[in-house]
Amino acid sequence: MSFVSPVLVGRAAEVGALDAAVARARAGVGGTVFVVGEAGIGKSRLAATAGGAGVRVVRGRAGSVPLRAVSEAVLGALRDGSVDRERLGGFWPVLWRLVSDRTEALTDPPLVRAEAVLRLLAQLGTCVLTLEDLHDADADTLHVVDYLADNVGDQPVVVVGTARPDPGPAHDVIASAVARRAATVLRLAPLDRAATGELVHRCLDGPVPDELLDRVHRNADGVPFVVEEMLGALVDDGTLVRMPDGWRLTGDPGDPGARVPATVAAAVQRRVDRLGPGATEVLRAAAVFGRTFSLSAAAATAGIDATDAVGHLRAAAGAQLVAAEPGDDPDRYAFRHALTAEAVLAGLLPVERAGLARTAAAVVEPVDGQEEVAAALWLTADEPGRAAELLRRAGRRAAARGTLAASTALLERGLSLVDTRDGSETTAGLLEALVHTLVESGDIERVRALGSTLDGALSRVDASPARRVAARLTRARAGGASGLWRDGLAEIAAARALAGGEPALVAEIDAVASRLVFLSDHPEGDTEARRLAEAALATATAADLPEVACEALEILSRCARLTDLAAAQAHLGRVAELAERHSLPIWRVRAFMEIAAIEKDRTNDVSGLLVIRQAVEDAGAVVTAAWVDFNLGVAAVFAGDLVAAERYCDRALATARRFRRIDLERIGLCGRAVLAACRADRAGMERALAQLEGVDLFGYGPEVWGYLRAVCALLEEDHDRALEHFADADAASAAIGHRRGFGHRAPYLLLRAAGGHATWADHDALLGTNLMQMSLHRSYVLWTRAVLFGRDGKPDDAAQAAAEAMESGAAVPLNRYLGTRIAAPCALADGWGEPLTWLRDTEEYFHGAGLTQPAAACRALLRGAGVGGQQRRAGYGAVPPVLRRAGVTVREYDVLRLVGERLGNIEIAERLFLSPRTVERHVASLRQRTGQPDRAHLVEYARRHAK
Repeated sequence: MSFVSPVLVGRAAEVGALDAAVARARAGVGGTVFVVGEAGIGKSRLAATAGGAGVRVVRGRAGSVPLRAVSEAVLGALRDGSVDRERLGGFWPVLWRLVSDRTEALTDPPLVRAEAVLRLLAQLGTCVLTLEDLHDADADTLHVVDYLADNVGDQPVVVVGTARPDPGPAHDVIASAVARRAATVLRLAPLDRAATGELVHRCLDGPVPDELLDRVHRNADGVPFVVEEMLGALVDDGTLVRMPDGWRLTGDPGDPGARVPATVAAAVQRRVDRLGPGATEVLRAAAVFGRTFSLSAAAATAGIDATDAVGHLRAAAGAQLVAAEPGDDPDRYAFRHALTAEAVLAGLLPVERAGLARTAAAVVEPVDGQEEVAAALWLTADEPGRAAELLRRAGRRAAARGTLAASTALLERGLSLVDTRDGSETTAGLLEALVHTLVESGDIERVRALGSTLDGALSRVDASPARRVAARLTRARAGGASGLWRDGLAEIAAARALAGGEPALVAEIDAVASRLVFLSDHPEGDTEARRLAEAALATATAADLPEVACEALEILSRCARLTDLAAAQAHLGRVAELAERHSLPIWRVRAFMEIAAIEKDRTNDVSGLLVIRQAVEDAGAVVTAAWVDFNLGVAAVFAGDLVAAERYCDRALATARRFRRIDLERIGLCGRAVLAACRADRAGMERALAQLEGVDLFGYGPEVWGYLRAVCALLEEDHDRALEHFADADAASAAIGHRRGFGHRAPYLLLRAAGGHATWADHDALLGTNLMQMSLHRSYVLWTRAVLFGRDGKPDDAAQAAAEAMESGAAVPLNRYLGTRIAAPCALADGWGEPLTWLRDTEEYFHGAGLTQPAAACRALLRGAGVGGQQRRAGYGAVPPVLRRAGVTVREYDVLRLVGERLGNIEIAERLFLSPRTVERHVASLRQRTGQPDRAHLVEYARRHAK
């Protein structure tokens, strides 16, 4: 007989804490609560109390199957059909793979999978997600739990996880979440005597002898499950019987000094014995797998026919020892409690248990995807070497799927079972796989720390040159990724010594070396990088090494970007073609992103980036989308749409912090610094740069910092300070061979030319670079040309160059008008162009953008030329800030509002008492200022912003 209390006993405080968490979730403030305690202490029963009216509860239980708990919870959330798939977008396929094919689901990036679960929960209203037995969870499940703990705070969701207090990955995840205040822990202590007495009364529903209460409390040690099991055993063997006036003991309830595990084992074993010897063999075979098991595997381990095994299991289910696992797999079963499985094995000698585990391991080891289960069995069989080899295989499988966190955890477990100096192939393989996974996941410090250990292991197994070269190249890539290119080049030299001239190895070495040389301070780094990449490409093409070819072409593209953006795009086109032909999705995405980024540099046209962003978002590649957001944000800054720029930068930063990507967060902070500099917000810019102090930022840092400070100084009308900052940027750029940025050189040239300190030679030195092909910088070079022509007494040539500068800068108004502000005094002094008209337009732009100092400087120049300052028309303050920052005038705003009402030019002219020709000019100007490709888009823009 089995007894279960109908109510939860002795946990009032813990129930109150869960109720409070649910109440906060109803108010939109989510949270995570971990319920921690030993087996049988009541974790699941406490977790089951979380909920209430109007609260959706979804559950999952961890086990030997990867992502089982998450899959069960997702399936429960989808069961009633209320989820809006459209709102989930690209995350819907991720969720569907979780419930339809967990093996396929493991190919999804862990962060994307976790975000998909979060977005699903957010659709359920106030929701409780209960994930039980996290101590049995795989690394991928724990990754989801860790991510949710950090990100449910702004959702009406409570995550409740249960776990034992044993050391292990789950313990580490819980401790980390609590340490960063992302979760709280409810630690369940054993029941005191009073609570034990109440539990007994609730179970038996009638008066009980005090002697029973005393002995049950002592023997059960306050563990509710043990209390209930003891009561069931006492009733089953007739020691405790119900009488008309209550329960009565008819025999000795047990030795008061007996240990609780022995008591539980005896109670469970009595039930097992009643089922007969065949059932005993099946249950012991099942128990060696743990709480959950495959019936077919248990039958094979026990050496019992599958049909007979089903009958034995049916009897065990009737005795409430086992039950079918939730889900669609008829072969999966679970013991009622983890202690039940342990109790079934308690009567075996250690040698008997080891032999049973050895048989079970031999059964499951050949099955794909069962490496972890087999490894655990070999450990029970006291064969750690075989367990380590299986964990190596499991780790490699996880890395191939892209589940890097799971791979790292498996490989580290494997290494913990071996002596890293033992000279075994298993140890070398574990270290190789772990170092490769750590590079992919960005843990560069650990890669460096493990370098000599891996080399020693490979030497002891007399590894082939190819394996030794691969180890060196892995560390070389790590050096490049972390800015430690000198260390990377040292690894390249060691790899070359090992390669022995083998063409395929040399090609891969050359490809990696080209990247490192390009990043280095080599005086002719771009030339040497190009030579290495071309050699790698030639060999890779001949030997059919597509990934090596892609890496070489990417570096050739970077080299080409210094002088020829079209050639750079052509190289990337070849990468995309190779990636498509050889099914290399990561390289394909990288190629298209770089192509779109170059197009943005050429024209400030972000349409390609927008297409890429939508594609990667639909695919659930959230982190990649954040990289695109950064590029979009910078483009929006210089296009004059600071509201959109801030939205993009904030979105990129939020993603970086949500996914804990330090590299991406630094890029986002740089975006904020750009935004602040272009608002002349020096304090905000310096705050952002302070958070980047000492950061290399892929070699760009010092040059970018100087450039941003100089732009801010220009907008503060402090040209001397701007020259100092530009000089700092120039020195930083010279230190790395002028191969990375060039961003400062065009405005620096113009500012020096306006001050009489730059010559045609300085101008011509930039013509061979990519500056004339880049929208951000081309107008500065053209303004410099106009200034120099004017100084040479060639006003017509100067005016032509100025017209080209104005046209070239149309897509980047901030640079266009900064160039005009710097060049206009020269035009006034040397008598070329239309400086008065330029200054009026420039003053209008800066005033509309809220940049008061350059606007005031323009008005001062106009007054100095004998022309009245710009008049501010009534109603200017009614123009929305986003439109003012775009330079939209009051009259243009009036036109825009009517465009939004879908009126034609003639109708607008009649309403505003203007000529149709004037309206046409205003509409053209509005399209240019707002970046709209045609009138239809301008109508939609007006409906959003001109209300």
